[in-house]
Amino acid sequence: MPKGSEFTEDEHYVPRMYLREFSYIRTKGKKENAFIWQFNLETMKQSDTSVNVKSICFKKNLYELRDKTGEFIARNIIEKTFSRIENEASTVIRSIKEKSQNEKCLNCPTILSDEDKSILIIFMTALQFRDPNTIQMGIESLQQTNPDMTLNDMRNFTLLNLLPISDIPEWNENTIIRSATDRLCGMFFQIGIAPNDVIISSDRPVIMWPPKENEQFNRPRAIVFPLTSRLVLYLFPMEDRKYIGNDWFTYLSDDQVKEIQMYVAAGARDWIYSKEPLSKEQIELIKKARQKSC
Repeated sequence: MPKGSEFTEDEHYVPRMYLREFSYIRTKGKKENAFIWQFNLETMKQSDTSVNVKSICFKKNLYELRDKTGEFIARNIIEKTFSRIENEASTVIRSIKEKSQNEKCLNCPTILSDEDKSILIIFMTALQFRDPNTIQMGIESLQQTNPDMTLNDMRNFTLLNLLPISDIPEWNENTIIRSATDRLCGMFFQIGIAPNDVIISSDRPVIMWPPKENEQFNRPRAIVFPLTSRLVLYLFPMEDRKYIGNDWFTYLSDDQVKEIQMYVAAGARDWIYSKEPLSKEQIELIKKARQKSC
C-alpha cells in the first residue's frame, strides 16, 4: 500500500507473495526486499540486474470500479478480496515447503487437507481471471454483444462477473470464477521437488491443458503450477492416478525439470521469472518452447 495513502493503487495481477517464492532477499537494516531475475520473451534477453518484485506485474487501479463520472466505487474491494486469498495461499505454500524438507512427511498418506486444496484451487483460478488480458477479453466480448453499453459499464460488469467480491454476497454466488473453481475439484494433487532452485515461473504462471472432448466435468487434462523455485504443484484427473502413483511428493529428474521450464515458457505472456539468472541451456529451452507454441 503506497505510503501516505489508505488505498492501494499498484494492483498486482501476479501477487508479490507468489513472486517472492522465486526471489532472493536483500536486507538493509531491518528492511527486507525481494529481488527476482526476469527474462524478456520479446527480445529473448535476460535483464542485466535483478528487480524488486514490487516493481513488476502490476497496473494502476486494475480492479477498481468507477461510476459514470469516473469516481471510484467501493475502493479496493476486489484488491482486499485478493489479499485475503493470497494470505491463505501463502500459509498453505509455506506448509508445503516445510513438509517437503521433512523426511518423515515425504511418505505421509496426506499432506493437504480438503481446505488446503480448496485454497490452492481458488488461488490458481484467481490468477487466471485477474490477468489484464482476461479482463480485456471480457470487455471486448461485451462490446460485440452489448454495443450500447458505455465502456465504463462494460468494465464494471466484467470485473463484477469475473472476480470474487466477498463483501457482496449476491454477486459472490454468480461470478464466473466461482463456477471455474468447480471443475478443478476432485483432482489428484502431487508435489514435485527439484534438486535446487531451477524452477521458473512467469507473468502467466498457471499452465493448464484443455479438457478431453468427452470430459464430463470439463476438467483439464492436467495442471502444472510452479509453487517455489524448488516445488511444482501438479493436478491430474483422478482416473490418471493409477499411472502416476500415489505419492504426494515426487523427486523431479533433470528431464522433468526441463519439461517444466518448457511448459512455463510456452504458457508465459511476456516475462519469465527466476531466482537465479537463466543459464544458456535454459534460454535455449525457452526459445524452443516459444517456437513450438507459435
